[in-house]
Parts: sequence; structure tokens; C-alpha cells
Amino acid sequence: MKVKAWNGGNSTYGIRVGFPNRTQFFEPSWTEIEVELDGQTHHFSLTPGFWNHCPEFRSPIIREWLRRHDLLTWPRNQPPVFELHSLGGNCFRLIR
Repeated sequence: MKVKAWNGGNSTYGIRVGFPNRTQFFEPSWTEIEVELDGQTHHFSLTPGFWNHCPEFRSPIIREWLRRHDLLTWPRNQPPVFELHSLGGNCFRLIR
């Protein structure tokens, strides 16, 4: 699935999966997901807001990953786009 980088201001970064992807690939019973970034697996909480109006997962880990790939800034309304591959269940792999 196509996903985008997200910046909520200050130093809050995440990955926006969007409403259609959330509906198709995520289960409402999940409280967290596992995402592989550059070969390492990380756990991310899915907040109640993820299921309401903010379909993104956020963490300082995402900010650090974006920094390592020189992607912390982008032109207005043009965030970097990535692939988030489902590995089964609540496990995913994020690919640049």
C-alpha cells in the first residue's frame, strides 16, 4: 500500500496510512503494529485517534528513520511516499 510521511508540528513525525488503507489492511482490535524499518522490527501503538480521524502511526523512531534517509523536510503538501507491505497479521515492512 502507498503511505506518506506525516509531520504534526514540532518534532512529531509519523506515517500516514490514510482512511482507505486503514479500512482494508488494519484490524480495529489491534492496539499496536510491528513495522520493519531497514531490517529492524519496531512496535508502534495505534491510538484511539488512529481509528477516528488520524490514520497515522507516530513515534520518534519514525523521525529518526526519516532523518537517516534525509527526508525530514519536504515541500508543502508533497510528503515523501513509501510502500508499506503487509507481512500478515499486524506486521508490516516500510520501504522507501
